Amino acid sequence: MSNGSSLVSSGRAAHWVRIFAGAAVVGVVSLSVWGAEPSKNAGKAGGMERTSPAALTVEKEKTLLEKFLNIRSPAAPKLSPDGTLFVLDRPEGVVQLFRIDEGGAVPVARTDSKSTQLTCFKDGTSGYSLSPDGKKILVSFAAGGNENTQVSVLDYKANSGKGAITPVLANPKVQYAVNNWLDDSSGFFYTGNDESPSDFYIYRYDFTPDGKGKTTKILAKEGTWGAPDCTGDASRILVSHYTSISDSSVFELNAASGELNELTIKPSDGSTSANEIVGYMPGEKTVLMLSDVDDGKPKVHLRDIATGKVTRPLTSIDNYEVDDAGMNRERTLLTVVTNEDGYGTLHLYRLPGFEEVSLPMMEKGVVGVRELRGDKLIYGLSNARTPGVSYLWEVPKANATGGSPPRQITFADDQGVDLSKFTLPDLVKYKAFDGTEISAFIYYPTNYKRGETVPFVVNYHGGPEGQSRPTYSSNIQYLLSQGFGVMQPNVRGSTGYGRSFHRMDDYKNRWASVRDGVDAAEWLVAQKLAKPGQIAAFGGSYGGYMSVATIVEDQNRVDEGKRPNRVFGASIDVVGIVNMKTFLEQTSGYRRKLREVEYGPLTDPDFLMEVSTINKIDKINVPMFIAHGLNDPRVPVGEAMQLAVGLKKRGLDPVECYFPDEGHGFAKVENQLVYVERMVKFLKDTIGK
Repeated sequence: MSNGSSLVSSGRAAHWVRIFAGAAVVGVVSLSVWGAEPSKNAGKAGGMERTSPAALTVEKEKTLLEKFLNIRSPAAPKLSPDGTLFVLDRPEGVVQLFRIDEGGAVPVARTDSKSTQLTCFKDGTSGYSLSPDGKKILVSFAAGGNENTQVSVLDYKANSGKGAITPVLANPKVQYAVNNWLDDSSGFFYTGNDESPSDFYIYRYDFTPDGKGKTTKILAKEGTWGAPDCTGDASRILVSHYTSISDSSVFELNAASGELNELTIKPSDGSTSANEIVGYMPGEKTVLMLSDVDDGKPKVHLRDIATGKVTRPLTSIDNYEVDDAGMNRERTLLTVVTNEDGYGTLHLYRLPGFEEVSLPMMEKGVVGVRELRGDKLIYGLSNARTPGVSYLWEVPKANATGGSPPRQITFADDQGVDLSKFTLPDLVKYKAFDGTEISAFIYYPTNYKRGETVPFVVNYHGGPEGQSRPTYSSNIQYLLSQGFGVMQPNVRGSTGYGRSFHRMDDYKNRWASVRDGVDAAEWLVAQKLAKPGQIAAFGGSYGGYMSVATIVEDQNRVDEGKRPNRVFGASIDVVGIVNMKTFLEQTSGYRRKLREVEYGPLTDPDFLMEVSTINKIDKINVPMFIAHGLNDPRVPVGEAMQLAVGLKKRGLDPVECYFPDEGHGFAKVENQLVYVERMVKFLKDTIGK
């Protein structure tokens, strides 16, 4: 239940792509492109040769919606040591792995680039990781959105360059995740919940000459564990234990003895803190990590393993949360991305002295690191008119001036749409019911004239530990083209604004964030941007909960005489929660532990039912659109069906949209077309009249 932006790790841990840039459905979170079982062809040869994605043209003229949903950039670019470029792309509507076969010193991925498709998984490839020596690729996939990620190894040079795939971690009832490669590429660390559905243990996998491989259990403790880094000889491993967004610990594990040495930076008052491993510093005697221990904002800390001494090497960026940090495998360069009111800003430092490196100019948006290999930095930019394009920059040597300018290595398929005409959103602030300041992004419809009132969609992000950020979304742009404005509020509970803010909605404070969501719509009316009844509540996952709960709160305010009319005229609930109790009972076991910390425990059923919108269904008096994937392991489809049945019992007729081959969100373009077409028609028939 994270927000729907593109995420690629930039640290020494395996670089896994979890969400495909440009493919996300607005308001639906965790649109991870989870795949399915490989086809017979993929199991044998691992791929099929393709000369150009552009060759796969549709015979009929594409509709405007089809064009918008197919606007994209190749994602997750990685360069092997020999200069081979790999990307994820979806020319046929499902994400697969491609090798770019263009010549030249620096290959580029364009729509018409010659390429070879290396995976053919039915439901797509959810991620891949390139070994340090560039000779092996680990690819992940899962069946129909069920998130039980399987892992195979790809030899991309086999079979005359078409590739060959061999299963490595294969159990359809288990969720596997690759954590970190060994330095010599002879194996990797991974996690899996094979022994306990609710717990992720750490394992080491070593490739063997006979091809069978060897698995060794490294750590078997309750909870969600990971191993993002290790020493060069793998005798010591940095491991993490995640309990919640505000409670995570880090340790050093002795591989031989199994002894754990805690490195967590803890508050002096004995409360919890959130800690994240960046990696060992040069010499492997100190550890670089992120911690929110100081003022609730994740910052870079340096901890001496032997003495426990903690220092803060980068105080110049203290005003902001650190989104992400990572080192190259040589431990000579450090990237840090700060979250600045939702915008992502990249910083680069030389190690071990933390000297800052001047970076090229970048347009405002959300910048993320795609890969840092040696002195080659690949970063991506996403904003309202840039669908996640990536650049390669060779970091100049120390004391050198300037350096070569960055080279764009992925290019958008704009489908003939002029992306330069898309406008960037406005960042606004409004006061919530209790005076709390809430940030929001406002997108105005195409050809909007200041002073006009237009129908608006208030889009609530998921999580709730998430954040709406000014990244590219085809679906937002399509809504704008159809005359709708979009507002994305970051209500209390959102990340990006410090620990105290993201904990303001925990447990008993759940409904406070709902009030913030209604305050957003009231602000639109007060600013004369929209009229009462011309606003739709919209969200996915926890945002789906918000999209229904805000309708209830809206009616409450009318019933209490606070205003004469409702502000909302419709609601769209995508893979959302309506019954906190049944949700917690039926969600995947490993998700239940995490969610109980946020929403409240099953041992307090009275409170869970108090904030469950299914028990307030008599307050829902606006048209409702409900969409869900039947394979959703996070929010089971029973949540959608409870709502639909409850509304029908009251004589209402919700619009329902279900997909049998999707999970927590809609990954396939063919399904997105159906969903968005029906959703926009619903909006036009309700708030758009």
